[in-house]
Amino acid sequence: MADLLTPSVLTLYAELLQQLETAPEAGSVYRRTTEHGEYIYAKVPVGAARIDRFIGKAGAPQAEAKALSLQQGVALASERRSLIAMLRKARLATPDRSMGAILDALSQAGLFQAGAVLVGTAAFLISEPLVGQRLPSPTLMTGDVDVAAASLALASTPPERFEEILHRADPTFIGIPQLDPQAPPSRYRSASGYLVDVLTPVRTRNDVNPLALLGLAAGAAPLPHLAWLIQDAVPAAALWGSGVLVRIPQPARFAVHKLILAQRRDPANRIKRTKDLAQAKALIDALLHHDRYALEDALADARAQGRKGWAEPISRSLAEADIRLDE
Repeated sequence: MADLLTPSVLTLYAELLQQLETAPEAGSVYRRTTEHGEYIYAKVPVGAARIDRFIGKAGAPQAEAKALSLQQGVALASERRSLIAMLRKARLATPDRSMGAILDALSQAGLFQAGAVLVGTAAFLISEPLVGQRLPSPTLMTGDVDVAAASLALASTPPERFEEILHRADPTFIGIPQLDPQAPPSRYRSASGYLVDVLTPVRTRNDVNPLALLGLAAGAAPLPHLAWLIQDAVPAAALWGSGVLVRIPQPARFAVHKLILAQRRDPANRIKRTKDLAQAKALIDALLHHDRYALEDALADARAQGRKGWAEPISRSLAEADIRLDE
């Protein structure tokens, strides 16, 4: 039986998402006096760190306005934490500490606003409010974060290395070297084994090696069908800290992509294939109840892309997972 989310829970989530989309930056403001005068600083929480930031000289209109905005941001962040506490009590899926810190670091660097899209199981976990029901616990388990770069021009604001951004979540993150020692890494691992993969759509048939994201000093591994998956990505809220605003694929496209991806797995990835099918089935079951037309549109659009690489694997996965669309 479907574990549907109540209208009150969905309303709370919608309120959280709306607040995140307009939230000012939050930070604890403090002042220092030197022989040259008084200056304003702030400690801004980012990921698992607190970053000291210079605001400006006390009394300067722009600096004082920024200080006031940061203080207002702290008050609003407290309100969002109350919303998140209620959503957690309603048993919505929440990121673990590592995932939450990573997402927060990426979000505050401006990557999702610049066009990055969270994919993989992390995006699946955050999809519950978008499909109107809780998803099965085993399908939510993960030890990695996959981020899709829609454009190779993706950069943070201000520009900095991807590894430095991850260090705000966990300073032990390091890039895993490529076969070509001159190529930037597309996979990063923490001391605890947590993985972050950077992906990008395949642009030509010759795209096999990671492509350079010069704005982040990182690589991005090309993945077939990714451009279709992340087209028209939607905003979503991760229930961590005072809330993290991210972008994820439309749940219907995510489900269909999982159907295709399952058939592309090699025999050594049988466990991942099983998880792909389980996630696809969970989302499809929810969408049949919550948003059938979105699912039908995504299936029709994917099948129209071609027979061999699209329609056939979709049909095989539907049969393998015993997914019935007419129920």
